Amino acid sequence: MSIFKNKFNVILLLGAGHGLNDMIAGYFLGRLVQTGSGALEIGMGLLMYNLLAFGGQYPFALLLEKIKSPGKFLVIAYGLNSVALAAFSYYPQLSIVMAGVASAIYHVSGGTVCAIKKKAQDIGLFAAPGVAGLISGGYFAFENIPVMSWLMISAMLILGLLFLFFRSEKKLIPAVEEKGRDPEEKFQLDRHDLVMILLLTIISLRSAVWNIFQLIHESNYSWLIAIAASAFAGKIIGGWLSDRIGWRLYTFLSLIFATPLITFFRDEIILFCVGIGLLQSSIPSTTMLLISSLKGKKERAIGLSFGAAIVFGAVLFYTPVRIFLLSNIFIWITGIIMILLLFAAYRKKVFVKP
Repeated sequence: MSIFKNKFNVILLLGAGHGLNDMIAGYFLGRLVQTGSGALEIGMGLLMYNLLAFGGQYPFALLLEKIKSPGKFLVIAYGLNSVALAAFSYYPQLSIVMAGVASAIYHVSGGTVCAIKKKAQDIGLFAAPGVAGLISGGYFAFENIPVMSWLMISAMLILGLLFLFFRSEKKLIPAVEEKGRDPEEKFQLDRHDLVMILLLTIISLRSAVWNIFQLIHESNYSWLIAIAASAFAGKIIGGWLSDRIGWRLYTFLSLIFATPLITFFRDEIILFCVGIGLLQSSIPSTTMLLISSLKGKKERAIGLSFGAAIVFGAVLFYTPVRIFLLSNIFIWITGIIMILLLFAAYRKKVFVKP
């Protein structure tokens, strides 16, 4: 199909599919709460979705590495989404399970295709619609806006386009992959790089997750929409910038500036949203760093970046460690460690691109 000869058209399709995929999930989970389901049913629905959608990404990545047909799995993902939409009115829990499996498949498959040219910008364009779709789906559910028929029509349309892409992928993907080059192909993550990124991500998620949960509880949709817009813009801008100044340098800068903004300015919507945008803008660069560090294993890196990292954060927030993470002591300890790590990074000249 000539429509897919342009790489940008493929990424736009996959990005739109990502937004719709997350919108369906957000709508399902929102309807489960809105219809007055019991606390156990709601809790089980949320748990199952998150385990499948995020925890399932890395195991599926290993499978995709062997089969090497992301187009086939993209079609399967949207087939599951379509069936889930049709069955939701009758079997909501089953639909949530299918949506979780579809999400895991779609994130890894779509992310793998978008990572072929080894550009963070492409990852940013793919990832950007996700948060916006999730929040929009939840909003439609809580406001009782009848969108099921529109979701079904959109899912079938995306399914048809993905099927056409699948029919063309054997010709398209090798041609694109040959042109791709790794601007930091000799780069390997140092141990102190990993510690820095881990600490900054945890402290940033500490405030972001806590504040977002509060906003949902208070039905503060204006802030949620602002957060979604910030995340959307952040991923696109971050992907574009990190390709130009270096993935590692951009990751450090974005997370360092995001941390104080979303920690100390949680009541200032503009500064808080800037912090959220900066935090989300680091996703394309960290994803490309993982791909480079894993010696080009795109599927595995996508599963770690989009899935395992979120599961790890959830485990932390649902254990007694949460008390420590939500304390100001954690901020100061992390701040001191960050300064020491930055000094070590400067001494080793790790920001010099190979």
